[in-house]
Amino acid sequence: MRSMSRKKKYAKYFEMNNKTSEPTNIEPANVKDSISSIINENSESLKGPENVSKPIKISLENERRLLNSQISTVFSDLNNKLKETESALNVIDNLRNKTAEILSRPNNPELEIDFRTTRSAIQTNSSFYNPSLMQAYQDYINAHQQKTSLYNVAKDWNRKGNLIIYSTETETQEEAKILQTPEPLDATTCITQLPNGKLFCYGNLKHYGITVLIDVNGEFEVLPSGTPCTFSSCIYFNNSVYCFGGYYYNHLTLSSRFDLNWNRWIQLALMPKGDYYCNSIIFNGNILVSGFLNTNLLLYSIDIESFSTIPYEFETYKRKILINAERLYLIECNMGSIYESEIGSCLNWRRIGNSIIDHDPHQVYCSYNKGFIWISTTSEKSWGIYYYFNLDQKQITIVFSW
Repeated sequence: MRSMSRKKKYAKYFEMNNKTSEPTNIEPANVKDSISSIINENSESLKGPENVSKPIKISLENERRLLNSQISTVFSDLNNKLKETESALNVIDNLRNKTAEILSRPNNPELEIDFRTTRSAIQTNSSFYNPSLMQAYQDYINAHQQKTSLYNVAKDWNRKGNLIIYSTETETQEEAKILQTPEPLDATTCITQLPNGKLFCYGNLKHYGITVLIDVNGEFEVLPSGTPCTFSSCIYFNNSVYCFGGYYYNHLTLSSRFDLNWNRWIQLALMPKGDYYCNSIIFNGNILVSGFLNTNLLLYSIDIESFSTIPYEFETYKRKILINAERLYLIECNMGSIYESEIGSCLNWRRIGNSIIDHDPHQVYCSYNKGFIWISTTSEKSWGIYYYFNLDQKQITIVFSW
C-alpha cells in the first residue's frame, strides 16, 4: 500500500523525467525555423555595442582615403617645386646675363634698376632663394662694378706704409695716404675691400699677423692679429674675410677666416698643397684659389669647409690672376698665357692669348669699370703697374706705372 501511494505521488515526476530522457526527433525542415526563432528571440542581446567586422572595414577605408589625399598633396607640392625651380633657374640665368651687361656698360642706370628688380624677385620667393648665391652676387657687384678704384700699399724709406689709390674713372693715381699703423704695411700685405668701402689689410714682410681696417682717408682700426703671414690672398664673403696661402713660418698650407661680426680669427681646413703668391675669387658661392707653386686651382667649399682640386693644369712658378666676369679668366704672370673657362664652369679652360705682365707681382688687385678689367700689381721690380684687360679683344695693355 505504501509503495502504491508513493507511485501515485511521484507519477507526474516520473512522467516528465521519462519524456526528457527520450531522444527527440526533429525534422530537418524545422532546424532552420528553430535557429531563426532563437535568433529573433535573442536579437537584442546579440547586437552588442557594434559588429566587430564593420569598424575594421570603415577604418581601412579611412586610411586609404587619407593616404590618397597625402599622395595627391605630395605630388602637387613636387609639381609646384619643379615649376618654381624651373622659374628660379630662368631668373638666375637672366640675373647672370644682366650682371654681364652691367659690367660691360656700368654707367647705364637702366641696367642697374633691372638688375635690382631681378634680384628682388629672387629674394621674395623663399622656396628657391639661396642666400649664399645672392650674397656672392652682391659681393660681386660691390667689389667689381660699383668700386672704381684700385688700391696698393707701398713703402717709403721711413718704413711707413703708403696707401696708393688709383682711380679707374679718371685713370689717374690719387694722392698717397700715410698710414701710421703699429707695424708697417708693405707690398706683401694682402688687401680686400669690404662692402662699406673700408680696406681689410693683413700681413707684411716681417711676418707679423697685423690686421687693420683702413678707410679712404687713411684712418685705421687695429683688429686682432692673425697667424704671421705674407704673400697670401684674402677675399670678402658674407661678413667674413677668407685668407689662403702665404708664408706662415715656412708653412704654406694654413687657411683662415676673420669673422667681422665677432672680430676674431678662425682656422680653416689645411690646403691640400702649400702655396704663396695666392689669388682668390668668389665663384658660385665658393672660393676659387690660385697659387704660384701649384699647377692646379683649388676650390674651397664654404658650406662643408673643405678643399677640392680642379684637375686642369696651368704653368707652375707663375703667379695666376683670377677674374670673374661671366666667364672665368686666368692670367699667368711672367710672360705666361691667358685662359678663359666655359660659362658657369671652373673645370674646362682654353688658352686665348699671351700675357704681357713680365714679372710675378707680390700682390694683385682687380676692379671692373668701362667694360675693362683693371689690374694693379706691386713687386720688387716696380711698386705699381696698372693694366687693363679688354674682354672683347682678349688683350692686356699697360696704362700707368710708377
